[in-house]
Amino acid sequence: MTPGPIPVRGLTEGAILAALVALFTVAATFLPVAGIASFYVTPIPLTLLVVRHGARIAVLAALVAALIAAALGGPLTGLVIILTFAPLGIALGVRLRAPRPAARTLIVCGAVATASILVNLGLTLVISGVNPVTTTIEAMRQGQENALRFYNRLGISGDQLEQMSGVMRQVVELMPRIIPLLIVIGGVTTAYVNFEVTRFVLRRFGIVVPALPPVSSWRAPALFLWTLPAGMGLLWASSAWAVPFAVPGETLRMLPYDDLTAVARTAAPRFPALQALGLNLSILAQMVYSLLGLVAAWVLLERYRAPRWLRWTALAFAFTSPPLGMVVFFLGLADAAFDLRGRWRAARTAEASP
Repeated sequence: MTPGPIPVRGLTEGAILAALVALFTVAATFLPVAGIASFYVTPIPLTLLVVRHGARIAVLAALVAALIAAALGGPLTGLVIILTFAPLGIALGVRLRAPRPAARTLIVCGAVATASILVNLGLTLVISGVNPVTTTIEAMRQGQENALRFYNRLGISGDQLEQMSGVMRQVVELMPRIIPLLIVIGGVTTAYVNFEVTRFVLRRFGIVVPALPPVSSWRAPALFLWTLPAGMGLLWASSAWAVPFAVPGETLRMLPYDDLTAVARTAAPRFPALQALGLNLSILAQMVYSLLGLVAAWVLLERYRAPRWLRWTALAFAFTSPPLGMVVFFLGLADAAFDLRGRWRAARTAEASP
């Protein structure tokens, strides 16, 4: 069956939205501040085209936008549209064109956005020879040094500066090992922002898109409970048979006694890939359980009819107080294992019934 002719109205909207996509992409490339917002909204015109006129118009508009962007910002800018923005915009449009569950739509689009980020990073590395990860970590390290110098000018004591620098140093050292987790978070965040903004835009055209379930009902799959023990097990396995650092004998003879002792007692993990995987799984589990703990705390306070300002205050303290943050984490873990929110809602319903 051959596809029918493309309507004139679809071609007109496609041309206009293709120009918007090209404009957003150029802004994301050359404007540091506006580029952040443009990165999240650039796929939306393509999504709108798929929903209103089908995928053919969106693909044609993506090609035209890539040519315009390449003429304005160079071939790399045009490739960014084809490999980064177009897949997410078209995938989201296909999911929204036919009624599909919002949660599954977010999962599919999050996977597409994550793959697009990986392709974009690889493209940047191959074409320009610049590793974006290394550049970002080096920028963080320089930012850390500038921040410490600024705090030193403010008269902050040396002990406090040493404590702050230790925390910053740990974050910078941790960054290279959690790049996979950061890429996944970036992909899911991009898909979520595009989904919500697209829902708002489509409502203006009279198109109703199913919303995500309310946050209070979010739950982790039962299989996710194994993420934390699996991550901790991989961390243990990677360091259970540590490998001592191989230091040449001439270097050892030149080192002072304290440095020699430190080197002799320091070991490297035998399986660094397992260590990175375990670290990413463990941090992912901590983030998810902390989020579930915040939701459970909100539902618990709501059950006892705590005022809204008190709930928001408690959540703010959970972000700023490490001990309270640990309590929230274990609350989320218990909620995932024993469905505390379901039990609280059942008890509240039983109390309300005569």
